[in-house]
Amino acid sequence: MLTRRFKFRYAITMAITIVIACVTLFAYPDQQTNKKGMRVSPDSRSRVRKAITSVGLILVRNLGDNSSPRPRGSGVIVRSDGVIVTNNHVITDSRTKSLFDEIFFVPSDQGVGAAQSKLSRLKMLSVSREYDLALLRIEPDSAVSKPPLFPAVEIGDSKAVQLLDEVVIIGFPEKGGATVTISEGVIEGKDILGNWIKTDARVIHGNSGGAAVNAEGKLIGIPTKVEADDQEIDKDGDGFPDAKRRYGAVGFLRPAHLVTTMIAQLAGKDTALRTSVPSQTSGVSIKGIVRSSNGGKPIAGALVGIVPFGTVDVTEANLLTWGTANAEGVYKLNKPVPPGRYTLKAKALGHAAYSRDVDVKQTSGEFVIEMIASLIR
Repeated sequence: MLTRRFKFRYAITMAITIVIACVTLFAYPDQQTNKKGMRVSPDSRSRVRKAITSVGLILVRNLGDNSSPRPRGSGVIVRSDGVIVTNNHVITDSRTKSLFDEIFFVPSDQGVGAAQSKLSRLKMLSVSREYDLALLRIEPDSAVSKPPLFPAVEIGDSKAVQLLDEVVIIGFPEKGGATVTISEGVIEGKDILGNWIKTDARVIHGNSGGAAVNAEGKLIGIPTKVEADDQEIDKDGDGFPDAKRRYGAVGFLRPAHLVTTMIAQLAGKDTALRTSVPSQTSGVSIKGIVRSSNGGKPIAGALVGIVPFGTVDVTEANLLTWGTANAEGVYKLNKPVPPGRYTLKAKALGHAAYSRDVDVKQTSGEFVIEMIASLIR
């Protein structure tokens, strides 16, 4: 009888313990160890390590300040001639709403404690206040006859990312010490209309302007902001909130295709920037043939053009290069473009409009365009 009663009490006690544990687990999730089910695979680590070399620290200073330049955020090299992308808010004085007078870049292998002689001065090239992005360039050292090549990250296809894809955040968070810091996570969501990619990887103050790379080490986004779920709690039970508890946070990335568009638009307008690209990243001439998808007959007089990646409507402002197909359907666009991802457009009488996203490389060869005959004559 005693044994049966003991077993009954023991079962009741264990049930109560489990209930309390479950309540505690769900009521205070931030007390859990954050163990994500998905981690970057060993095969991907070397590619991510290579991307780390493209990320650096952004430091700023205003004229008249007697102090040394101070850390402000992160930046990532996107072209080997020293073009860097970061967030506009990183290089903007929050008090005056103006750009800082002096902006500097320190590579990731040097960190916050780098000597002043290691700082590279940055020059503003382009800014998108709408998307909080800015392009800058490392100013060449006048004492060096041949400008150096910088380790640029490869830009991936941010429009192709899927939910639960692996992502690694690379940057210099304020609470991360004097060296580059990484954080692993997954893609939690996409906001196409708002131009955001959402992630559960840590995005905290100082990571802004850094790199979000996929498992291939390619840039898919720029860490820009974080939305935290902070709620008031009553710790002493007096009925009045006296503390806050963080139940989670969502990091927001600006998709990398916005960066590609900014680079393409800048290169299309800035002759000095186009001609300054090193030979490894010199412009690529676009050529190929336009033909009918039914029978392969050449389409003479077809208009062909290249616009920034993801562009829907073609305008004079966003048309980077263009050309017309000859009697044999062969075309060659009027000026080269830097390697990157673009949208190829074509238009011809009696045919449906053509649009395709393409990767332009030095080894791209010819682009074949096959157009569908229009039912409307």
